[in-house]
Amino acid sequence: SVDVQRLFEECQLLSEAAKEKLTPFSSLSNDESYQSRDLEKATQQVAKTFYDEKVQPSTLIPKQVGNMYTASLYAAFASLLHNKSNTLAGKRVVLFSYGSGLTATMFSLRLNEGSHPFSLSNIATVMNVSEKLKARHEVEPGKFVEAMKLMEHRYGGKDFVTSKDCSLLAPGAFYLTEVDSKYRRFYAQKTTDNGVLANGH
Repeated sequence: SVDVQRLFEECQLLSEAAKEKLTPFSSLSNDESYQSRDLEKATQQVAKTFYDEKVQPSTLIPKQVGNMYTASLYAAFASLLHNKSNTLAGKRVVLFSYGSGLTATMFSLRLNEGSHPFSLSNIATVMNVSEKLKARHEVEPGKFVEAMKLMEHRYGGKDFVTSKDCSLLAPGAFYLTEVDSKYRRFYAQKTTDNGVLANGH
């Protein structure tokens, strides 16, 4: 059977009150523990404090934007820097990425304060997460489908010129203008309004 009480005593992570919530489930077998909705609810209640402290600060961008595949992990890290940059110096952050059921990656970073412009607080300022989220543009689903079809058609293609409309791009952003018959790619940079680029420089 699963000795839930002993498991968490050994981990020394939970308060006595939290351990008491799990004690009624200590006699469950492995199979029973997988099926128990009551155990699931109890562990969620017990884990909430840890979740709020360790995970919730990294959920801003993922909750606002949704799944971005590989970028999701780094969006979560950017969210953490945005929310906690003033408390992260000297701390270790664990990043975990779960793939399609076959692959997962876990690694850790130790964050040092660094000096300007590489201080954690300045990185958070330059990322400007809140303002960038507010600057998103709502697009009709039909336009999104059109854009996806165009991308699918051009994927791996050559000898085409892209749309000249860069009105939704941030100042200073580079964008593809052409792929020639030799697959060479040509880019332009959106002009800046006042000499300030999108990354704050």
